Amino acid sequence: MRLSDEARDFLRNEARYLKPRSPSAARRLVETVGEARRRLSSFPLMGAGDAHALVPGSRRLVIGDYVMTYEIIKDVIAITSIRHGRMAPNMPEIDDDFDFEA
Repeated sequence: MRLSDEARDFLRNEARYLKPRSPSAARRLVETVGEARRRLSSFPLMGAGDAHALVPGSRRLVIGDYVMTYEIIKDVIAITSIRHGRMAPNMPEIDDDFDFEA
C-alpha cells in the first residue's frame, strides 16, 4: 500500500491541527486511518467506485468525517488523497487562457 505525499501531508497537518485542540480527536484520526488502511489491505474493493472521479477507476472510502480516495494499480493500493468530508474534492488546475472551443 502506498500513501501519496499529498495524503501523507494532509494526515500529518490535520493531526497537528487537532492535537492542541483535542488530543483524543488527533489520536482517533490516526487510528481510524490506520484501521481503514488495514481493512483495505484485506478488502481492496470495499470503497465505492466514483463515476464522477477525475481518475477513472478510483474509489472512495468514507472513514468517519474523512474521505479517502484510492486507486488499485496492479496489486498495489495507492491512496491518492485524504480530506475532510466538508472539503471540496481536489480539482485539476484550470488554465484561464485555455481555448475550450478550439
